[in-house]
Amino acid sequence: MGFFGGRIGENMSEKSKVLVVDDKQVERVMMKRILSGTYEVIEAENGKEAFEILYERSTEITAVLLDIVMPEYDGYYFLERYHKAQMYQAIPVIVLTMEIDIETEIKCLGMGAWDFIRKPYDVDVVRFRLKNVIGSSSQNISKALKYRAEYDILTGIYNKTNMFQATSAMLERYPDRHFAFVRMDIEKFQLINSFFGMSAGDMLLKYIADLLICAVRNRSDVTFGRMDADIFCFCVSYENTKELVESFDKMRDILSRYPLDFDIVPIFGVYLIAGKKITPDHMYDRANLAAKHCKGNYIRNYAFYTRQMSQEIEKEQRIVNSMKSALENHEFVVFYQPKYGLSDNQIAGAEALVRWKHPERGMISPGEFIPVFERNGFITKLDYYVWEQTCIQLRKWMDEGKNPLPISVNLSRVSLYNKDIVNVICNLVDSYRIPRRLFQVELTESAYNTNPKAVQDMMQRLREEGFYILMDDFGSGYSSLNVLKDIVVDVLKMDMKFFAGDDREGRGENIMAAVIRMAKWLNMPVVAEGVERIEQVEFLRSIGCEYVQGYYFAKPMPVEEYEKLQFDRPHAERKKETERLVDIDSLWTPASQLESLFLNAKQGVAVYEYGKEQIEIIRVNNAYYEVFGYQNISQKKDIFQGIPKRYHKRILDAFFYTADKGRETQCEFSRKNEAGEEIFISLKLYDVGIVGNKHIIYGVFLNVTEPKQLEWELEKYRLLLSGKTKDREMEQEKEQSEE
Repeated sequence: MGFFGGRIGENMSEKSKVLVVDDKQVERVMMKRILSGTYEVIEAENGKEAFEILYERSTEITAVLLDIVMPEYDGYYFLERYHKAQMYQAIPVIVLTMEIDIETEIKCLGMGAWDFIRKPYDVDVVRFRLKNVIGSSSQNISKALKYRAEYDILTGIYNKTNMFQATSAMLERYPDRHFAFVRMDIEKFQLINSFFGMSAGDMLLKYIADLLICAVRNRSDVTFGRMDADIFCFCVSYENTKELVESFDKMRDILSRYPLDFDIVPIFGVYLIAGKKITPDHMYDRANLAAKHCKGNYIRNYAFYTRQMSQEIEKEQRIVNSMKSALENHEFVVFYQPKYGLSDNQIAGAEALVRWKHPERGMISPGEFIPVFERNGFITKLDYYVWEQTCIQLRKWMDEGKNPLPISVNLSRVSLYNKDIVNVICNLVDSYRIPRRLFQVELTESAYNTNPKAVQDMMQRLREEGFYILMDDFGSGYSSLNVLKDIVVDVLKMDMKFFAGDDREGRGENIMAAVIRMAKWLNMPVVAEGVERIEQVEFLRSIGCEYVQGYYFAKPMPVEEYEKLQFDRPHAERKKETERLVDIDSLWTPASQLESLFLNAKQGVAVYEYGKEQIEIIRVNNAYYEVFGYQNISQKKDIFQGIPKRYHKRILDAFFYTADKGRETQCEFSRKNEAGEEIFISLKLYDVGIVGNKHIIYGVFLNVTEPKQLEWELEKYRLLLSGKTKDREMEQEKEQSEE
C-alpha cells in the first residue's frame, strides 16, 4: 500500500489516529482529553517506542505529537530516524516543548518537524495546528498520488497509462493526419546496469527523456512517455516514412556520442496507424512486434510492422497452447539421421532429432517449434524427453541382443543454464543401464560462446563421466579458432555451407581443409554435415574428413527404418583397417613419439600430401629451413623453388614411385642458396599411408654438397689425367644454359 496507503478513500466514520510521544503519563492523558472527540490517540513513552509503533502502523497514523525532552531516547532520536526514512515524510510531526529557542527550532525543522506547540497547552491551538498539518499532508499525498498516476517518477514524462490517454485524444483532434506509433528501447540495456551500475542506467534514461522533450517542444501533434525499464514510446504525425527513418538515424547519432564507454544502439519498432479505431494498447503491441524483428541488427535498427508479423505471433501462440499436451500425448517423435565413415562408406552411428507429429496439422518442422520453445524455456522439457526416448530405444536394442552404434543427442543452450545438468544426464543414462559410450552429447558453438567458462566446466565433467562430446555448427561463430584452442571435445561437426556452389575461388574449400587439418593436430575427428552431392563427398575424402552426415547418404528417418539400416546391413561386421608401419594420426598429435622424433631430427624433414602429380608441403621441422635456407613458412609452398628444371621430373618420379610401390625412394638434386652458391641435396621418401585420395609421404633431406664436391675433385683429377677435362666443362656449360 505504500506510506500513504489507506488514507485516501478511507472510511470517513473511522477516527484518524494520532501518535502522542511523551515520557510523562499526565501529559499524555491531558493530550488524549483534548483530542479524544476527533481523533484516536496512540501513546508512546519515548522516541524508540514511538518509532517502533510508526514502523508497524505507518499506514494508520495520521500525525505525530512529539515531546523533545525525555530522559532516554528523546525526541531528537525519533526525528533522526524519521528524517532518514523517506517513506514516512508525508506523516506530519508537531514538536511539543515548554520553551523553544531559535537553535532548537532550526534543528527540529531541519530534521523534518512540521510545526511546534508550546506547553502548557491551549486546547484551540492544539486542535487547529493539528488540523492544519493533517490537511496539508492530505493535499501533498493527493498531489503525489495524482503525479504517480500520470507521470514516470524517474524521468518526469508521461507514464504508459497517461501517454495512451493523451495519444487517443490527439488522434481524435487530428483525424486527417498520418500518425506513426513508435516503440524505442536500447539494445542490451541490461548490460549498462551490470557494467556501470543502476545509477548510470538511470542517467541515460533521463537523458533520453530530455531528448524527447526537446525534440517535440511546441508541437501539439506528438505524445511520448516511458512504458517500463528502458522502453519509451512516442506517437508522431509524419509526411513520409523517409522523414521517420531520418529521425531514427539522428537519435542514433546523438546517442552514439553519449559519454559512456558503451555502444548505445536505439531500437525502433514502428506501427503506421492505419485506422483510428485501433486502441493505443494494440498500437503498442504491433510496434513491439516490429521491434523484435530488428533486435541484434546493428546495421538496420528499425523495422515497420507488417501483417505477417501478427500472423507469426498467432502461429507461435498456437504452438505454445498445444505444447504441453503434445508432450503428454507423445506427439513428439524421435527420428535418427545416420553418420557414415568416409573410409569405408559404413554407418558409424546417428543423431537423434525430434519431429512433431500433430494430430491435425500433420508433421510440424522443427524450425517452427524449436525457436519458440527456446524463447519460452519449454525446450528443457523437450530435451529431456528426447534424451529419455533415446535411452529407451538403446535399452530395447540391447535387451534384444543387438549391438547398437552410438547415438548423439542435442543439448540446447537453455538446458546449459541448469547447474545440475551433468547429474541429470548421468542419472538418466544410468537408470536405463546405458553404456556412456553409446550416449553422446552435441552442443552448438554458439551455445558455448554464451557462457564459455560454465560450458567448459560442464563439458569437462561430462567427459570425466565417460561421455563423448560433439561440437555442432563449428565455424559458425566469430571466434572459432579461439574455441578450437579452448574447448575439450571429442568430435567437431562442420556444416557444408563452406562448400557453397558459387565459391569460384575455392575459399570455402580451403577453410574446410584448414580446419580439418587443425583438428587432426588436436586429434579431433570431423563430421561434415549437410552433405548432399557426390562432389562434396569426393572433396571431403580428398582433404581427409573422417565422417559425413547428410541427404546424400540418408535423411532423418523413423526408428523402424534406422533399425533396418543398422542391423540388417550386410556389413554388420566392421572392416579392420590394414596395418601401417607408421600411424598417420600420430603425424598430427603433438604429444606423440613421432612428433618428438620429427622436431628433434638433425636432418631436414617434411611431410607431404601427394596426388595426381600435385605435391603440397604439410609440415616441416627446423632443420628443413637450415637445409634450404628458407626464412618463413610462405616460401616453402612451391617445392621446386630454386631447383633447376632438369631435376623436376626426377623428383616427381621419386614421389610417384614411392606412392605407387609403397617403397623407399632416393634422389638427388641441386639448388642455389641465398649466397648464390650451389648446394646438393639427397632426398629419401617414405610412404606413410593414404588420407582420402592423397598419399602422405615423409621426406628426409641431407645436404651432400661437401662429399659431392670431393667426388667432383676426384673426377676432375681423373679426367685431367685422361685428357677429357675440356669435354666435361662443355657439358657443364650446356646444363647451366638449360636452367
